[in-house]
Amino acid sequence: MGADVTVNCVHPGIVRTRLNRDREGLITDLVFVLLSKLLKTIPQAAATTCYAAVHPRLAGVSGRYLADCNEALPSPAAASRSEAARLWQASEDMISGSSQQGQVLQYGCWTGTSEHPTSLCPSTV
Repeated sequence: MGADVTVNCVHPGIVRTRLNRDREGLITDLVFVLLSKLLKTIPQAAATTCYAAVHPRLAGVSGRYLADCNEALPSPAAASRSEAARLWQASEDMISGSSQQGQVLQYGCWTGTSEHPTSLCPSTV
């Protein structure tokens, strides 16, 4: 018996949230004030995710990249098979508990390799 599953990627855009609350300061505040007209509200950012999840137009559609409720072209890095393989390996390492590809951070986040760190969490363990 096959499952009726589709998989698409959505980009919410740049969203006005409080995720940067630990980096508040004059420069950060100034940047956000200047960019405030470009930032989406949380409901605006959720629109593409909701569209991908429930809109009848996307019934049976899979493997697409969506932004602003439209199909869009992903970046070259997102379409790179070598980057996909590297991400797959990093994901396997995270769930297996291995740290061959990087460091494990608080909350189990992966930081990349020592040559190419990508900080996703607040601090290392």
